[in-house]
Amino acid sequence: LNMFTEGPDHAKRLEVQSPVLSPSMMDQLLAMDKDDGYQNTHISLHYNHEEIGLEAAINNVCQQAEQAVRDGKTILVLSDMGIENGKTSIPAIMATGAVHHHLIRTELRTEANIVVETATTRDPHHFAVLFGYGATAVYPYLAYESIEDMRRTNELDNKKHVSEYIANYRKGINKGLFKILSKMGISTITSYRGSQLFETVGLSSE
Repeated sequence: LNMFTEGPDHAKRLEVQSPVLSPSMMDQLLAMDKDDGYQNTHISLHYNHEEIGLEAAINNVCQQAEQAVRDGKTILVLSDMGIENGKTSIPAIMATGAVHHHLIRTELRTEANIVVETATTRDPHHFAVLFGYGATAVYPYLAYESIEDMRRTNELDNKKHVSEYIANYRKGINKGLFKILSKMGISTITSYRGSQLFETVGLSSE
């Protein structure tokens, strides 16, 4: 495929207005699994800490991601949904960065997208860090569930549909992202992805 010659193959792209996915966007994305080029797989970020350590758990996730891409999966969903008693979760940012770099080392990164389905993102900074370490898109499911719960308890007007509140939340996150991205100059989310402009204080180099 010649990247300089325009043709039908170049038109097989999925465009979204924001990398912060709404519930309907996430459902549509996963429903495209039967379409060639949009096959997905879920990779759980949970592990039994009494059986294996964090490093081994991260390596397992990386190996699963590599094998999935080799099997033709183009959408890797790193998910911490569905925690079970006795399980521990790999921090989403740590798993995202690890998978991103592992796929780069194995020369597979351009063959797949990393979608992070996580409860740990709430404000624009959380999203920005995930994008900065390689996430293609983020689905903050707990934030949406919290909005729905606030409607249920009347902290929010339950006469308004939850989709309105989710749209407002996403609008706020997008505005925050614009502000954060602008700090490195005029940039796009594509150029920001994998830029690694953040440092973690208190995390060992190991």
